[in-house]
Amino acid sequence: MNKKLLGVEICRGLSTYAVILVHSGDETWGIPIDPIAIAFRSHFYFAVPFFLATAFYFMTAKVDIVYSEKFWRSRIERILVPYTIWSIIFVISRVIVFSLTNKTDRLQQLLQDPISIIFFGGASYHLYFLTLLFAGTLLVLLLPILENLKTNKYVLIFLSIVSTCLYYALESSGNSFQLGANIAFQNLLNSWQIDWSQFPLLRVISVEIAWTIKCLPYFFIGLILNRYDRLIKIPSERRLIIVVLSLLLFGANKLEYLLLPGILTEIFLAYILLIVSIYLSDYLNSNIISELAASIGACSFGIYLIHPFIMSVAKFFVAKVISPELTNSISIASMLVLSLTCFFASWLAIYSIKNKPIAKYLLGN
Repeated sequence: MNKKLLGVEICRGLSTYAVILVHSGDETWGIPIDPIAIAFRSHFYFAVPFFLATAFYFMTAKVDIVYSEKFWRSRIERILVPYTIWSIIFVISRVIVFSLTNKTDRLQQLLQDPISIIFFGGASYHLYFLTLLFAGTLLVLLLPILENLKTNKYVLIFLSIVSTCLYYALESSGNSFQLGANIAFQNLLNSWQIDWSQFPLLRVISVEIAWTIKCLPYFFIGLILNRYDRLIKIPSERRLIIVVLSLLLFGANKLEYLLLPGILTEIFLAYILLIVSIYLSDYLNSNIISELAASIGACSFGIYLIHPFIMSVAKFFVAKVISPELTNSISIASMLVLSLTCFFASWLAIYSIKNKPIAKYLLGN
């Protein structure tokens, strides 16, 4: 494992676990949920912002990637190919399950919206992130334009502030992407009395615009960190201090001692975790524990993709083997048991196929 990336891989694994914990109990399960569990779950919403911060930090490292056939081919192989294959897998599995359980309403709901399945990850609730990421990847086309205009740090800071405000306006107005319904600009279209179901192309365009707006702050902040890398490459003796202070800020904000708007909190925590993960790489030695954690991080993409399947098995296992009470209601204990069971089972499943030829298509390796 590249020591330079070890901290980042470990935090990727941590963020993947956060996703699974969030999915280990929510209102869609249709069972009682403890309010304390809801509050506990909210502390793990940093995962997707961290994934975006990391992706755009590395994507904006080089201007010439725009002209790289290798880069675009890797994006297709890494994102679109797994997205297509997993969409097919989830659609087929859900059709089989809904048919066997006579849930004709769920089956009709799934099959009557092919636009959602093709473009928005409608085959499963978590696949939307792949199309979101690919939509955001197209922002790298701005890199040579910004380079030719010789934009300095003040312009980039201004653009990052403007894009954050735009993202905040999108979210606060209720026009952001709505997972489940898989639409965007719902309030705007309603005010214009436009039925998006009658205009599938408008629906696709509106979602792509919403996703682009969401990614813009991450794009500009990632570019700032790369252009002015002294913000990252500070003397090593100061890094430990910054790590400690950043973690304290992270904890303070999660405990709501910092009163930041939701969007600023999301971006703030994502970049704190990214910078901490980079700095931590200097202090991580190559030992069994760090290598194990890094292995989990390296499998994080696959864990993310497969975890809904494993979650179904984990719920059955916990109910039959550990305690039926844990699946009758949602509590902190049930979320921890389900999430840890699902996380490690998913890791073992992905680890077993990671070096096999099939991983090239399932995991984008």
